[in-house]
Amino acid sequence: MTLPDRPGLLAQVATACGGAGVNILAMQVFRTEAGAVDELVVEADDAWGDVDLAALIEGAGGVAVAVTRTDEADLDDAPTRYLRAVHDVIEGGQDVELVLRELLRTQPPDVADYTGHDVLDLRRRDGSVLRISRAVPFTPVERARAQALLSLVSDAGMDVPLIAPSAFQPVPMVREATLADIEAVSALHGRCSVETLYARYQTPLRLPMTTRLARRLVAPDGGIALVVQVGLSVVGHGVLEQHGDDWTFQLIVEDAWQSRGIGTRLVREAAERARGLGLSQLTFVSAGANDSMLRGVGAAGLVARVERHGDLVHVTVPLGPAGWTASA
Repeated sequence: MTLPDRPGLLAQVATACGGAGVNILAMQVFRTEAGAVDELVVEADDAWGDVDLAALIEGAGGVAVAVTRTDEADLDDAPTRYLRAVHDVIEGGQDVELVLRELLRTQPPDVADYTGHDVLDLRRRDGSVLRISRAVPFTPVERARAQALLSLVSDAGMDVPLIAPSAFQPVPMVREATLADIEAVSALHGRCSVETLYARYQTPLRLPMTTRLARRLVAPDGGIALVVQVGLSVVGHGVLEQHGDDWTFQLIVEDAWQSRGIGTRLVREAAERARGLGLSQLTFVSAGANDSMLRGVGAAGLVARVERHGDLVHVTVPLGPAGWTASA
């Protein structure tokens, strides 16, 4: 909330909260040209909705009031939480957008009485904009903190991919995916046909893709994600991951780039990565009607054993010397 710069207004708010049975657990005050911006963490019973609480504060003299559901984590010192977040990005390699979304609690609220929808545009070092939206308004304090965090990690060079895309690189490049590829991998799936998506996932895939699914595709648990990049676009993607005692690889290539060697590059790189991990064999999984997988394995110079498992085809290749043809 913002309070005009007049003595006694904060006391009015505290009195109103006390009279209504709303307990103030923590408070921070920030000076602005318009007055003081106060951030309160309060505790109230379940009968209080977000709109009701905002009306209580406004009735006590607060203006520009924004109410957001929270938990005990917000009782921690806020500057310390943001400093930890900077550490998570710079030292832990976490994606700055996902870190900010967690700090700003951008998931939809568990109540339906919020008053609006707000958009937060943050400026990166290169002039591009990182847009974050939320069902309840962002406070001025949240806006200032978020921009400061992004500016800090931008100065450290942590808001760009490890390998910067180039519009002057028309030759396909296979590399390991990073969290900076989330949007590009989502866009790749959006350009794929229903048939291509089904061959990869063996189920209809709902688009647009959620951030959580896209994150898993670029940073799988216990595995490695690969992408094929052409210029500024990601045109192919694959995931090498462990299932029990077996390691599998599944890939997707957007329709416009199929039959141009992209799948073969992914297959070959996946086999090299698997062999580097000390694996004795690798299984490529695809829908039964997807003959391009078999062609890609053969073109990569791999000797394969093909098995059907229901509607799926498992193409298993040994990774020792016998698994590679002389032409490989």
